[in-house]
Amino acid sequence: LAMQDTLGNLFAAISLQIDKPFEIGDWIEVRNGGDRIAGQVLEISWRATVLIAVTDEIIVIPNRSMAQREILNFSGRNRPFVRSQMFRIPFGTSIDSAKAVLVESLASVPGVARNPRPVVIVSETTESWITLKVVYSVSDYGAQYGIADRYLTLALADLEKAGLALAAPRLTVEAQERSADR
Repeated sequence: LAMQDTLGNLFAAISLQIDKPFEIGDWIEVRNGGDRIAGQVLEISWRATVLIAVTDEIIVIPNRSMAQREILNFSGRNRPFVRSQMFRIPFGTSIDSAKAVLVESLASVPGVARNPRPVVIVSETTESWITLKVVYSVSDYGAQYGIADRYLTLALADLEKAGLALAAPRLTVEAQERSADR
């Protein structure tokens, strides 16, 4: 009974070695229900798999847990990873101008795949704004957050240079007169 965890990890490690759902250096995401753990595989031992997260955190997952979870491997794909970013612009803003600025900003960010071509679509309208969704692809899963940061920084600066502002939430309050009977 005392050896149950050790034996479980050993048999799971053997299973992981035979099936090879990932290798050292692969970017993986381990899912268990709503929980997600993502990182680059640093080490695979008989007891556990060690990941390094994008934020440089070391994550140790017992092999028994690995064998019981859904594993997504993002390495070795033939096509890039699709990412998106939303921008809310106020009504009255030229949608075509905003789309052009957002696509031009993306073109100068290293790491963004040129194929498939990035697109900007109107994804939502509300009484306060229009939401533009920028859809683009990246080839390096591990670099996606740095690429997104560079893009957002550049896009915000380019929108400002073009005289285009992002929408601010607004609330309209209307007062009603009370009748004398109350």
